[in-house]
Amino acid sequence: MLFCLGLSYSLQAQKQMVLFKNGNTKARFAEGQYIRLVLKKGHRHAEGHIVELNDFSMITSNDTISFKEILKIDIRHQRGKSFLNTLGGFSLALGVMYIGLDRLNNITGYNNTQLSSSVWMPSAILAGTGITLMLIHPHYARINGINYLQTVDYNSPFYR
Repeated sequence: MLFCLGLSYSLQAQKQMVLFKNGNTKARFAEGQYIRLVLKKGHRHAEGHIVELNDFSMITSNDTISFKEILKIDIRHQRGKSFLNTLGGFSLALGVMYIGLDRLNNITGYNNTQLSSSVWMPSAILAGTGITLMLIHPHYARINGINYLQTVDYNSPFYR
């Protein structure tokens, strides 16, 4: 009986801290997850594992931080696929396949020319553009009127 009571308390749903942008979920952090952020006072960097989430603050393994003290939050590992990332991957693959197809034609004997600038130049442009598009995204999200933090629990529609 006591074992069942102890088990039911440990199965209680965790709170999550959610970063919203224009009403859409941009990132979410749960208790036990590692977080990096920049604080407003002196642009001090803070990081640690989230131990507990309260309504207006969080307790990390290193410090207690109020949500209104946060200037920026690291969302590097929270980001999903975006249109630019997908377009960049497609462009990179297209550039590599273009030069690969030319080399394959050369190996099979269909085209016995050396690698010319009419092949490697468009291929390099496509691949370079693709890499650039894949790397363009901010590491930190600034907490302001557009981006804001809120804790949610299992009753919230934003809970995952």
